[in-house]
Amino acid sequence: MNTYISNLYLKPTDGATSQRLSVTTSSVAEFSAFQRNTKAITFDVQTEDVFMTIDGSTATTTNGHKLYVGRAYTLSVEAARTAKFISDSGTAIIFASELTN
Repeated sequence: MNTYISNLYLKPTDGATSQRLSVTTSSVAEFSAFQRNTKAITFDVQTEDVFMTIDGSTATTTNGHKLYVGRAYTLSVEAARTAKFISDSGTAIIFASELTN
């Protein structure tokens, strides 16, 4: 069995600023660049549910993982680089911060 062990107590990445995505039903949103030493991205979904893909395909309301408003999620930086979001309805806000160990 393979395992990946990471520091369970991640801390904010020095020099990184938070990202705020405004996600609509008509255009796909993506994160911008991350700091070199960032290991993970933590984010929450505000105001509307969203759909997310991390496989390179375009997120739609029929393609992707449904992420629910009011919940927090964490992705590896590798997954966050390929993440694409679209709102289920209205305009959703995704607020994200970079973490390292």
